[in-house]
Order: sequence, then C-alpha cells, then structure tokens
Amino acid sequence: MVGNTEFDILKASHKFLREDDEQNLTWEDQVAKKYYDSLFREFAVCNLKHYKTGQFALRWRSESEVLSGAGEETCGNTRCTFHEPSRSLKVPPLKTVELPFAYEEEGSVKSALVKVVLCDKCLKKLMYKREKERERAEGRRGEGSKEEDADAEKETEQGDELDSSADVPEERRDRKDRRDRNSRHKEHRRDRNSRSRSPRRRESNSQAT
Repeated sequence: MVGNTEFDILKASHKFLREDDEQNLTWEDQVAKKYYDSLFREFAVCNLKHYKTGQFALRWRSESEVLSGAGEETCGNTRCTFHEPSRSLKVPPLKTVELPFAYEEEGSVKSALVKVVLCDKCLKKLMYKREKERERAEGRRGEGSKEEDADAEKETEQGDELDSSADVPEERRDRKDRRDRNSRHKEHRRDRNSRSRSPRRRESNSQAT
C-alpha cells in the first residue's frame, strides 16, 4: 500500500488563511504551513471561468508569479490573455479591487478581504451577476411604476365619467323647470283669455232678448 505523498498531505491540510499556534502543529500542518509561508499574500489571483453564476476561485500568488509580476503588473484572472502576456502584447490599464471573499474551510464559513488586479474586461466579468441582478431589480421597479401610472390614469377616466354622469340629473332638472314654467305661463294665458270672453257672451245674450 502506497502512503500519502507530500502533495496529498498539503491538499488535506492547506488553509487559505492560517492562524496556527506554531508550538502545537502536527507534522501534516507543518508541511502545509511551510508551503503557506512560501506564498506571497499581498495580491491574489482568480479564475473567472464561472463568472456568470457569480462564483470564482481565488489563490495566493506563487513565487514565480511574484517574480514575473503576474497578478500585480498584469491581469489577475488566470484565464485572461493579459495574465502572462507575451512581450509583444501591451497590457491594458489595470484596476485594483478588494474582494470580500467568503469561503468554507473545515466545515466552517470564513471570510477575508483580498486584493486582486484586473483589466476592464475581467472586472466586468467579476461584476456580471451583480449588474444583472441590479438591472432586473430596476426593471421590476419600472414595471411597478408603469402599472401605478396606468391605475392612476384609469381612476382619472372613471372620475371623469362619474362627473359627467353627475351632470345629467341637473340638466334634466333644468329642462323640467323650463317645461313647468312654460306650462304655467300657458295656463295663465288661457285663464286670462277665458275671463275676457265671458262678459261679451252675457252681453250679447241680453241684447238678443
């Protein structure tokens, strides 16, 4: 049976950030700490293969990457053309960002603030999911405001209809009042005419006799 290699021990005991008590380290932890101490932890490098899901991998730079300037003078995305560019390829402007990196280690969730250098294209990849979520949230707010405007317009139209319908009874009352006045005026004229004709009839009758 083949025993575990040093690499197997390193994988099993490696930690992204170590806070070990050096006096109580097992041999496996001593191997992992030796490798940890050989890393340069000012800047980290990342892998943005799954950037659309908002997931990315981070690790500290190795000695060779530090000596070549990779991840500090070049893009820190290991899949980027400008991570280890040829001398003929001009590196675009870079931006340094601090990432609140949350990770799970030995069954517990931990977090660390990590500095990463990225080109504009890779920075957009890093922010891709957050920007999409913001656009969707703004879209939902926009739809909500459109619905509110439509409801307000509908209420206004209904109010106009109610106002116009409220005017109808008043118009009917005005017409009825005019008809009543005309009717009373006609009756008054008929009464006057009837009173003026009655004496003449009596006078003509008396002359005939």
